Amino acid sequence: MNGWTLSWHGLRVVTGLELRQRIRSRRWVIALIAWFLLIGGVTTLVIWSLDKLHWDNSGYNPGPVAFGINTLFVLGMGLVIAPTFTATSINGDRAAGVLATLQATRLSALEIAAGKLVAAWLTSAVFLVVALPFVIWSMVLGSISFLQVVVCFAVVFALVAVVCAIGLGWSALISRSAGSTVLTYLCVVGLGIISPMVMALSIPFTVENTTVRVWGLPEAVNDQYNADLERYWNDHPDGDGASPPAPPLSQCTWNEQSYDQAHPERVWWMMVPNPFVVVADAAPLPEAAHAGLSSYVAQTGDPLAAIRLGVRTLALGPERERDDCIQMYYSLGYIVDWNDDGSPRVTTEDGTPVPVNSPVKRVTVETGAPSWPWGLGVNLLIGAAFFWVAVNRLRIPYGTLPKGQRVA
Repeated sequence: MNGWTLSWHGLRVVTGLELRQRIRSRRWVIALIAWFLLIGGVTTLVIWSLDKLHWDNSGYNPGPVAFGINTLFVLGMGLVIAPTFTATSINGDRAAGVLATLQATRLSALEIAAGKLVAAWLTSAVFLVVALPFVIWSMVLGSISFLQVVVCFAVVFALVAVVCAIGLGWSALISRSAGSTVLTYLCVVGLGIISPMVMALSIPFTVENTTVRVWGLPEAVNDQYNADLERYWNDHPDGDGASPPAPPLSQCTWNEQSYDQAHPERVWWMMVPNPFVVVADAAPLPEAAHAGLSSYVAQTGDPLAAIRLGVRTLALGPERERDDCIQMYYSLGYIVDWNDDGSPRVTTEDGTPVPVNSPVKRVTVETGAPSWPWGLGVNLLIGAAFFWVAVNRLRIPYGTLPKGQRVA
């Protein structure tokens, strides 16, 4: 038996056998119906909730929100469903005495492993395809392009294939089905949940003393202003009478302050292989998002863009410049906001612009270079490693079998 030969005929034979075994029972149809009703219920609930909240009247478009939630939900359920198709594929066949029959044929180990992987991936893909009508419903609501749907689901399909390969590898390594299933789910949990937890727990180890340039009042001027404020409130405890003393904004100047700050830009890369981050980062964004990701998320509530914003913010690291004077405009009753380029914008309640003397620009989070190819690449390498293990464990002659494992 040549372990690494691959022919279309052998791949088709194994894939067909696996698919017929999976589709033969009624449970397959029941599972698809249940999945259709579940994703339909979630989509309806999301859109109904957005309608009840009147987000559309507040400038929010329900399309990006509904599509983002649906995509993340489908990905999460795909990561849960996929291991059930491969985590017991090899050790289950070995326990039933079926695997030895396949190995006794002219089929290679690669053809057997690839056929099982393709069949499991196609089975998982059917569940994802069933969700497409509800994704199209999200497109109808607006602001969702066909390209965004294609890219997101292509990445989801690739990640599901990785999980199938992980399950196949564990089913070849572990003789008991329960053990391989648990280990497969642990890998899924590690990629999806434990990775952000490890990143968050690593941030305290990056804390160090950092010098920050601060645009603010000199210490003596600030102390005098606070004393004037204290004297005013002692004389006017109810806030009646004359207005509080205005802050001496004309005396703002640069000074340096040193204090401990965390540096998440040193550990943010741990989030890159996370499947949810990969899909969110791969989702194409409209032109409006490229001017400023923060403002786009605030305007649309797009959860995919929000995940990308969170990761990009971690990658920026701590602030290097801070404006303390801009906060004093609040005490004067002005409205403080920021332009797309990060410069502060101050207006009165009726919208009249107020001159601002501030050299500090707020850091704007841009879309930046994509990180999802690296994240997807790491996932594909993990899947390839487990698939390689599965092929090597299927090669014959076996040599020395693990204790308790039989050939047929």
